[in-house]
Amino acid sequence: MSSADRLRFNASRPTAEGLARMARAVSGPQARVMSVRRLTGGIDASTHLVRVEPGGAVVLKRSWTTDPASLAGEFERLGWAAPARVPTPVPIRLDAAGDWFGRPAMVMGAVAGRAVFHGEVGPWVDELAAALAAIHATPLPSPLPPVLRAPHAGLVWQPSEGAHRSSPARVRALMGSARSLQAGLRRADGHADVLLHHDFHHGNVLWRRGRLSGVLDWNEATTGPAASDVAYCSVDLAMTHGRRAADRFCAAYRVASGRDLPDLTGWQSLWTLNAMRWAALWARGFHDAGIIHLGLPLLRDRLRRFADAVIATV
Repeated sequence: MSSADRLRFNASRPTAEGLARMARAVSGPQARVMSVRRLTGGIDASTHLVRVEPGGAVVLKRSWTTDPASLAGEFERLGWAAPARVPTPVPIRLDAAGDWFGRPAMVMGAVAGRAVFHGEVGPWVDELAAALAAIHATPLPSPLPPVLRAPHAGLVWQPSEGAHRSSPARVRALMGSARSLQAGLRRADGHADVLLHHDFHHGNVLWRRGRLSGVLDWNEATTGPAASDVAYCSVDLAMTHGRRAADRFCAAYRVASGRDLPDLTGWQSLWTLNAMRWAALWARGFHDAGIIHLGLPLLRDRLRRFADAVIATV
């Protein structure tokens, strides 16, 4: 399925028959669906807020693929994320076989709050950093379950073939920094030290009354170096709000966590290359969420400026 097909699937409404099957599985044979509202902005899955009686509001997530494993890992990861000192969705029911809609689906508890795009850089950046520091302070289970032993991006990331031809010198510099990071991680056997969200950015959090109220989308969660999450979010902020937001986030994280992040530049190089690859898809996701001004030319210009700042620190 192409990226455009995925976005069309994400926008599609779940069938009434499937919703009825889901409601009965979650709340019993007499359950009824009272309302359905699409939650916009997702790229990898279709997400709707569904009000069921009895039971109240739940979040339905449907996979665009028929692979039974597509949501199973996320369902398990939500359980392991529960001890984090930030609100996270509670896993309720998994339909890996696709009995409800013909594709895998899962139901989670709804987290209070809403997605907010902050137009200006401000204290919300510091709160975002504090939430990530809290996630990284989460005690890890011993022994680690297999789902949290999945290799993090520093060990498995590979550049796209033939990408970024418009700026080969910039890409070569970023690539050299990213490859140096990966070599060091492999020499250290990729030892994990914190719980990684692995997709942490301002689009995956909720806000209520001006405060961060929840962290969503744990489908990539694993364990690894804290700098991976910090760099990922800083690159996203550089793309959506500019370098000042990225720098403020990194500084606030250091204060909140007490970590030095010596490998931050290498991780920022890796994640900047990744963002260059996927910027077009993300631009469509922003447009779908109503953030119209974040067009592809602006995203790419900000990424180039941030890339040059990162290279200057290598």
